[in-house]
Parts: sequence; structure tokens; C-alpha cells
Amino acid sequence: MTRHARGQARWQASRARWRAWRRSRPFWGGLLLLLAGVELVLLPLSGLLVHGGLKLVIYIGIGGVFGVLIGALLIAAGTAVWFNPVHRSFYGIAGVILGIASFPASNLGGLFVGMLLAIVGGALGYAWTPIAPGGAAREGNPGPDAGTESAAAS
Repeated sequence: MTRHARGQARWQASRARWRAWRRSRPFWGGLLLLLAGVELVLLPLSGLLVHGGLKLVIYIGIGGVFGVLIGALLIAAGTAVWFNPVHRSFYGIAGVILGIASFPASNLGGLFVGMLLAIVGGALGYAWTPIAPGGAAREGNPGPDAGTESAAAS
């Protein structure tokens, strides 16, 4: 086996592992929760980090403190959804509530972007369901309630 073929096989194996890990948990919900948290944390701190380069006037008062706090909680919820998918409903609901709470508490929810990302990410985290180990959802392999329609019709 050539060096290129070994590298390609290793790349395909790592890609298959990544794909299996990603599909075994609510990946996109967690990613959106993480992005919402980062946005809510960085928006109040951007005025301090850029030293006035940002043309918006963002007051680091109670809104900035709540922005950092809610953003940190959203980051924690996003990582918890990834690494503890069993409790995805709790973290999804917490993400939606934190996103809604960020609107009045933190610069209009991170100028609406962080709030919307948190609401959509929390909803995706809550709605995600694991695939059955037998692969019942595959085409040609009917699920457990495949015959209920004909039984209900008769």
C-alpha cells in the first residue's frame, strides 16, 4: 500500500468516526447554542477589546454582565447537549429560555442574532431523537408502527 493510499484510508476512517459521533447526538442544536453563547459573550466585550473601533455604543452595565452570564450558560448548554445527549430536552429548553431572557437582559438578545440562534438551537436540541440501533428508519425496513395505518383504516 502506498503512502498516499494509507493517508487516504486514514482520512476516510477519521471522517467516518466523526460522522458517527456527529449523528449520535444533537450536533446542530449544540452548535447553534454554542454560537449564540459566543455571540452574546463577545458583543458586550467588543467595545472593550476594539477600544472604540465599533461604531455602536454598547454600555457595559447590567446588560453587559447579563450578556456574559447568559452567553456562558448557553455555551455550557451547547457543550452539554453534545457530550450528554441523554439530557437534551433539559438543555434544549434551558437554551430557549436563556435565548428569550437575553432579549430584555442583554442588548436586545445580542442584536437579535444571539437570541434567534439560541431559540433555534434549543429547539433543535429538544426535538432531536436518536436513531434506533436496528436502523428501522432505513428504506425498505418498516418501522415498529408501519402496520397501524391499515389496522386503523379497517
